[in-house]
Amino acid sequence: MIEAVLFALGKAFYWKNFLYITLGTGVGLIFGALPGLSSVISLSLFLPLTYGMDPMSAMFLYAGLMGANPFGGSISAILINTPGTAQNIATVFDGYPMTQRGEAGRALSISATSSALGAVFGIVILIILLPLVRRVVLAFGPPEFFLMVVFGLIAVVVAARGNMMKGLFAGGLGILLSLVGRSALTGTIRFNFGTIYLWDGIPLIPFMIGLLALSEMINLGAKKQKTIATTPVDNVLKNLWQGVKDVFDHKICFFRSAAIGTIIGIIPGIGGAVANVLAYTVAVQTSKHPETFGKGDPEGVIAPESANNAKDGGALLPTVGFGIPGSAEMAVLLGAFILHGLTPGPLLIKDHMEIVWALIFGLTISNILASSFGLLLARYLIKITRINLSFVIPVVTGVCLVGAFAIRGELWDIYLAILFGFVGFGLRTFGFPIITLVMGYVLGSMAEVSLNQALMISDGGVKVFFQRPISLFLMILILVILFIPFIKKVESP
Repeated sequence: MIEAVLFALGKAFYWKNFLYITLGTGVGLIFGALPGLSSVISLSLFLPLTYGMDPMSAMFLYAGLMGANPFGGSISAILINTPGTAQNIATVFDGYPMTQRGEAGRALSISATSSALGAVFGIVILIILLPLVRRVVLAFGPPEFFLMVVFGLIAVVVAARGNMMKGLFAGGLGILLSLVGRSALTGTIRFNFGTIYLWDGIPLIPFMIGLLALSEMINLGAKKQKTIATTPVDNVLKNLWQGVKDVFDHKICFFRSAAIGTIIGIIPGIGGAVANVLAYTVAVQTSKHPETFGKGDPEGVIAPESANNAKDGGALLPTVGFGIPGSAEMAVLLGAFILHGLTPGPLLIKDHMEIVWALIFGLTISNILASSFGLLLARYLIKITRINLSFVIPVVTGVCLVGAFAIRGELWDIYLAILFGFVGFGLRTFGFPIITLVMGYVLGSMAEVSLNQALMISDGGVKVFFQRPISLFLMILILVILFIPFIKKVESP
């Protein structure tokens, strides 16, 4: 073990491998910041290019691509209300309002700091749990999956502030939209309106681009606002330092969210989007001032960004432990293992532990580099918020439409993004919370699949949710979270 650690560490700082990590970090930041692109695309593009490379050098490059992507996605989420990747969905809810009041530098600094520290947290947990990986992953079955998702779906009701009925409507609409397309269990085509395009459901990227980005561009155009930031940006360096300080001032929020991200990462197939939304949800529910969320609360950036970076460390556990990808990125990484003659699973840990440590050190260095780049370039990035919107709106709209089209080369994806742009604008106009619609859409289909699998295991009975220790614990936790708002209401004068 010690030999593998020292060997991988020495290789990480060898100039050529360090250059690969830096290159991967730069590309990962760009792919993360451009809406519609992602680390899955960047990994897929580089996969054939690494054929013939030394396996360890290739792993350093892959680690750079994966590590920088989440922070890259937060840049566009914070500056132009467009999540660069699906795992930055919740970052827009408070990151963009901070930009609007002239605190873009502070928001970027919070994201950079939370991202780096969250990644380190996840990797430390990975190192601790690596010997126990098989036991940890196998402890979660369909009942636990379902209850974990329900925990997030509770936000549809609890996190909706103001008009509860509007929150319920938006959340219910999100769940309905998640059920469009072929059922993963029965193969039945549902709500496709007679078109083949919707057989696989509503595509995530065009949906998010339209609902969050294009709707905001329409909203800004309707308001006839001159710049994104409605308040002058004061003392950039001071704001950057304040952002770093914010993370350390909210230590409980950070550690709780990083733990959530790591746990979500360990569970195969859930992914960074759920970690991002779930951490944000818990931050809202446990806050002493939940009414400030959605209006530029620093905790609203700390929670999702620390979670979606911590999830990478957790996602490596099932991937290297026994070949089950913890996320979409890890699925591509499995292909990279095979391409380089490596067998993921117990044999990888037994025979090629230095490869595992190369990924660990590569992810750590990449996250630190990405956050450092973010802090150094923040003073230049925030100038975007002072550009006249008559230039910003058409450029951002064009980038969004290209991003919606680029994933699959499908013209209907552009039409869908435009449609949900107007849907999102209508919801904003009439006071319906978009956050609850997003949560319902992201978590709805997973809840359906997990529930049906759990019921099939128990022949239609519900006892399975009470007979397993982890599922019972999750049910108790859900009940506690449900009653928190009522307890707060009784305690308030």
